[in-house]
This record gives sequence, structure tokens and C-alpha cells, in this order.
Amino acid sequence: MIVVSRNKMPLHYAILKLFADGEARCAQDIIDTLKPDYGSYKLLTREDVDETLATAKENGILDEVDCGFDADGSLKSYFKINEFGSDMIRRYL
Repeated sequence: MIVVSRNKMPLHYAILKLFADGEARCAQDIIDTLKPDYGSYKLLTREDVDETLATAKENGILDEVDCGFDADGSLKSYFKINEFGSDMIRRYL
């Protein structure tokens, strides 16, 4: 059984909602921002956040706007919400 706190929206919704301000973010930016509220969630990992971002990109909600490598040589992609995604967040989140 999955239990969601009454005070928090599901993690994947919280990730998408961060993009409502129009800023570009990478997975680590999201983890750092959400850690105070969602730090105990097992899905708040680089791999899981990367998967959430890739899914949102495939669903047309986010656009990949930049990429590079972080200090340990891992690929770091930045995403930004597009017009369709903004509309979806306004309507449903």
C-alpha cells in the first residue's frame, strides 16, 4: 500500500511543479530543492529524477535546453517547461 502525506503532493507532481517558474533545471537542482520536504522518499535519487524528467520530455511537457558534464563526469541535462507543459501544470497541478 502506498501512503502519501496529506500535506505533500506526490513526488513526481512536485518535480513538475518546480518548473512552473520557467527556470531550467537539472536532476541535481531538483534533488537539492526538494530534499528538505522529500528527503525521506526512496525515489528522490538522481536516477529516478532523471527518469521522471525524461518521461516528461517524451510526453511533451519539458524541453531539454542544455547539457554538460558534472564534476564526476556524469551527463547533466537541463530541462525547461514548454507552453504545453505550462498549460498542463496550470490545469491539473
